[in-house]
Amino acid sequence: MRIRQRGAGLLIVVLLLMTVAAFAVIVVASQAGGDVYGSDANADGMQAMFLAESGIERALKRFATGTGCAALGIETINDLTTIGLGNGTNRIVIGAGLPTDFAGATLPVTQCRVPVTGTVLARNVSRTVHAIIDRNLLGGITGNPFPVFNPAFNNPLTAGAPSSWTLTQPAGQTGYANNGGPDVIGAACSRSAYVIKPLTNNYESRAQGVANVNFTVTGGTVTTVTFHYRINDRGANAGCAGGGADVGPADICAGAGGNEGTVCFRTIDSAATTSTGTFSSNNTVTQAVACPDAGVLSTFAPCQTGYQAGYPTKGSLTFNIGGAGTRTITTFMYMLRLQQGGRREMYLDHIEATNTTAMGAAHVRMWRDCSTAPCP
Repeated sequence: MRIRQRGAGLLIVVLLLMTVAAFAVIVVASQAGGDVYGSDANADGMQAMFLAESGIERALKRFATGTGCAALGIETINDLTTIGLGNGTNRIVIGAGLPTDFAGATLPVTQCRVPVTGTVLARNVSRTVHAIIDRNLLGGITGNPFPVFNPAFNNPLTAGAPSSWTLTQPAGQTGYANNGGPDVIGAACSRSAYVIKPLTNNYESRAQGVANVNFTVTGGTVTTVTFHYRINDRGANAGCAGGGADVGPADICAGAGGNEGTVCFRTIDSAATTSTGTFSSNNTVTQAVACPDAGVLSTFAPCQTGYQAGYPTKGSLTFNIGGAGTRTITTFMYMLRLQQGGRREMYLDHIEATNTTAMGAAHVRMWRDCSTAPCP
């Protein structure tokens, strides 16, 4: 009897040990399966993000080559083999472009916010991003020195010369006005390009800005430039000095024409081919002020007063790119020119240049992953 009891006890112990071992195997297998599933989900999430990024690149290419912001979507791509992205087990949905930034403020006409969702269909894992894309030829982060080419002249935010531009102006002038720009109606004035003609005789006063750029366009195609400008007539103050002779850098605008002020833009390519567009206008506002010393910035009307007709609609001009075939543009420049008799000053701000054949200038300015931060 004792022997049988011992044998039964041993049998029970063995069975218990086998049950525990089997349970341990099941638990370990379950943990391993969970780890594998978690790794797969993480990999699928990353793949979905890459798909969304590919959608942003597609939208950027279309926007840069002339497709309007609102016309970018809705585009659903189920067969990714059509765009060189493998098989049909994934999907990209590009939503309609939006004209506002993440805070709801209206974007410049060269920018667009695009929502894109990438989905791994096998596990139904999706990631959505919103990207603000920009096709302004002066907006790319390819300049030297950093930061961007500063088409609004607002870098740095503190007072001083705008970054990324080399300025040449008449002796004694700075070439910019720290509070001359019309950024937001009712807000503090910001920096703009500037030139003054302080003497009363008929002569030219010229200022110039040059930015080093690097993008390609097709020769013979149209470049469009839009900008804010103001020509402030300083009034016929009888005590102001007469005289005056042409001052500032060499004229690149050519032909004074019959207007009081001129702004022109020029590109130069790697073969030294120049292409220039010119826009002329008479004064947009009159403000009689005391006579300054030569080159001294006057006290002018509030920065939102007297800009071009229809402000905030911009002034604009177009010009053809010289040469044929692919042209590598290395320089972009502007010139402000005041002419005819009388004292006046001119302001330039928010330059935007576009060409639908341009490559290397369009870029993603800002983006947001909607899984980590709310998207509007």
